[in-house]
Amino acid sequence: MPKPANSVPASRLSIHRTARPAIAPDEIREDGTSRVRPGVYLLTRAASPQFATPIVVRVIRERTDRSSYDGWAWIEVYQLDSRGEAVDRRELYVRPDGMRQVPPPRHRTSVRRAAPGAAG
Repeated sequence: MPKPANSVPASRLSIHRTARPAIAPDEIREDGTSRVRPGVYLLTRAASPQFATPIVVRVIRERTDRSSYDGWAWIEVYQLDSRGEAVDRRELYVRPDGMRQVPPPRHRTSVRRAAPGAAG
């Protein structure tokens, strides 16, 4: 029985997968690695040595017009603060298999309080 064209070799399957992969299996680059899908990710040293201090980003898109080594990708992101607000737009060079998808940070709504002594 022939394998489907989009099947993954058994050697690349992970039995103990804890996080949702950062790659879309149906979108493959010329080097055989998968493309990064938009979403919110935690970037640590697993994604690149530059992230000794982990950061949370929202991926805008993968830069397909730039060349990269096998297993690496250029991505455009917004770096997020602890409230989930974009604080910087960046282009990063990362290993997609080291990106960990996380839920978006929850927005905390502030309660407006009347000034002391103000009549309402």
